[in-house]
Amino acid sequence: MKPKIDWVIHLVMNGVKCACCDEVENGFLPYLCNCHTHGMGKYNHPDFQLVLNYPNEEIGRILNTFGLRVQAGEQFKDGDMVEGIYEDCPVRLSEFWECGRKVLRVIVPDKQNRFPEDENCTAPHVFQMLDTRYLMKGAWRNESKTVPDCT
Repeated sequence: MKPKIDWVIHLVMNGVKCACCDEVENGFLPYLCNCHTHGMGKYNHPDFQLVLNYPNEEIGRILNTFGLRVQAGEQFKDGDMVEGIYEDCPVRLSEFWECGRKVLRVIVPDKQNRFPEDENCTAPHVFQMLDTRYLMKGAWRNESKTVPDCT
């Protein structure tokens, strides 16, 4: 039996119209976004988040791969190094808050396979460890600025 994707992926990025309010988003720092799943809870698992502004197909491939693996019975946790997303390197999962809930953020190393804590990690990969609210322009100066809470 073919697995069925029974979760949604919510993508909030520059240039995309919000399905909730019809406003076009333009507040994210360059090369960053807030893309996350909704629906992993039915598997007693946290949802996943990706903040690198990759092409939509790549974001979907990564998040759906994690979702399908959870659906098949795998459980992931903060700090896991996960093989099988890319051929040449693992990705890491780190726990973050997104819209009032804990998620596992997929941390992808840069082209030299360096993670954000490496002082030589390059942009935009080095910014993956930013708190979700700081993915937005101006959030550094205005603590009340947050990622829109459209669910």
